[in-house]
Amino acid sequence: MGKAFFRDGGKEVEGRGEGEYVGGGRGGIFHQKKEVGMSEQDVGSVSAKWRAVALLAIVALGMALVAVVFTAVRRPDTARVTQQYGEGAALVNTGAIIDATDPAVRVTPQVGYRYRVFVDDESDDRASGIARIGGRTTFIDGARRGQTCVVDVTRVQERVVNASLVHVVAEVTLPPKPRREPFVPAADDPSAFVVDGAVLDVVISEASSKNPETEGVAKVAGLVVFVDGETELGKRVNVRIRERRERMAFAELTGDPAGTDPLPYAAEAPRKSRSFVPRAGDETAFVVPGAEFDVVITEASSKKPDTEGVARVRGLVIFVDGAATIGERVNIRVTDRRERMAFAVPSGKAAGKEPLTYAQPAPRPRRSAAYVPAAGEDTAFVVPGAEFDVIITEPSSKNPLTEGVARVRGLVVFVEGATKVGDRVNVRITDRRERMAFAALSGKPAGTGPLPYVVVEEDKPEVRPIAAPAATPAVAPAKAPVTGPVPAAKPAPVDETAHVIPGAILDVTIEEPSRKNPTEEGVAREKGLVIFVKGATKVGEQVKIRITDRKERVAFAETISSVEPAVAEPESEPTADPSADAAE
Repeated sequence: MGKAFFRDGGKEVEGRGEGEYVGGGRGGIFHQKKEVGMSEQDVGSVSAKWRAVALLAIVALGMALVAVVFTAVRRPDTARVTQQYGEGAALVNTGAIIDATDPAVRVTPQVGYRYRVFVDDESDDRASGIARIGGRTTFIDGARRGQTCVVDVTRVQERVVNASLVHVVAEVTLPPKPRREPFVPAADDPSAFVVDGAVLDVVISEASSKNPETEGVAKVAGLVVFVDGETELGKRVNVRIRERRERMAFAELTGDPAGTDPLPYAAEAPRKSRSFVPRAGDETAFVVPGAEFDVVITEASSKKPDTEGVARVRGLVIFVDGAATIGERVNIRVTDRRERMAFAVPSGKAAGKEPLTYAQPAPRPRRSAAYVPAAGEDTAFVVPGAEFDVIITEPSSKNPLTEGVARVRGLVVFVEGATKVGDRVNVRITDRRERMAFAALSGKPAGTGPLPYVVVEEDKPEVRPIAAPAATPAVAPAKAPVTGPVPAAKPAPVDETAHVIPGAILDVTIEEPSRKNPTEEGVAREKGLVIFVKGATKVGEQVKIRITDRKERVAFAETISSVEPAVAEPESEPTADPSADAAE
């Protein structure tokens, strides 16, 4: 039973029991009791509702916080890429980091995106760590097993991903990988002696692409050997094989000095011969496996310029492993022959100094019937078998290191084995064409007199043909010995400048400087013929010159000396007689 309080006449009266009437104002008393009972029920109902609302709000707020945290941690679909890798320098992705450490979460690798990965393996050459992004093998340069790294993806292929290391987040020590079974090479493998623990000399041929600062690469019978601790190209070192794989090996320096004897093995494995047999009439039929001869390195190999040179033997390209110095003459042994190329290594023997034996080629195959010059032709004596002296005027454009060019009365003669411009050599013609001829050194010493096919007469010098090259015709006294290149154009008999030929000595006056070489060359004229004089540039200077080359409309000359102009003595002042002065 509840209690109720009310005032009656200014006094507070307590009533007990439901429906109890005390004093006056009974209606009021009963009404008051009824209102107090209803207020307690309403307050209890409102409090319960607010408590329920508060609980629901707390639960909703907690769920929202959980969603925010989950979204912040894992949001592969909203990763922001600010810069991607492109041509040239690699750019750095400064966007969000996608977590790829959980193999259960499927992540798609994309170029330019940044990922957090765990490195659980390493490549065979131990230069890259291996992680996995979305199930794909990812190679990371410089990463190691046990590292958690942040990487930028630089390349995505069907099964392989390449990435660059940004930084290492954490690192743990993983148990060592079980050592794989040692590779046992086959008995006929050229590199069968390269096994774990073997000690041998190698030559560093290139730098490691993964660790160029600390690791060099050598080749032993075609097997790639990574040498830890040596990077100097061309250096010979003594190493111990630490691990052998099928296609590579890893070695370390032993600390012992390397030997000086030739290496007992070739750097490259013997090439499988295709059994090419040159035909009997082939000029390079002697270039077969096992043949030894001298060659001259003319250029570096495009694939291995540091260790392999290229030589040419009668047009056949020969790759010489171990000789890369251009211009070097080496004795080689042919290891393999193909139709258009051959492979060789230095034989270890000293190269000779005499002319190359193959510089005297077999007769060149003619395109048609042998060319027979006409009886009255100036070059009728230039036929196969003829021997005479020529002067090399320029190197051959196709074979500048093995072939020179001479000219005989305008006929171009290719001389194999003579390349020095200005050299006078005795040659034997091996083939004659209409506008050219081919020759080889005869081995005989060149003469010192005038060339037999250039004759200068006393009064009217002209070029005269010779009936046979073996017999030297009588030569009229010449003004000066004839030297220099053979003229490409023969002056006509009525030409007023017929005396301007190589070797002729003239007195001329410089009329103007040369337009092309005004500081080194002047221009003179002889009966209208323009003569370029080297070494005389002062206009009006009188010089004595020697013609070095004659063309149809111009000539070239060099300065011998200056000519002092004759000074007329004045008639009014005769020379005094010294004897008269003495008598006085």
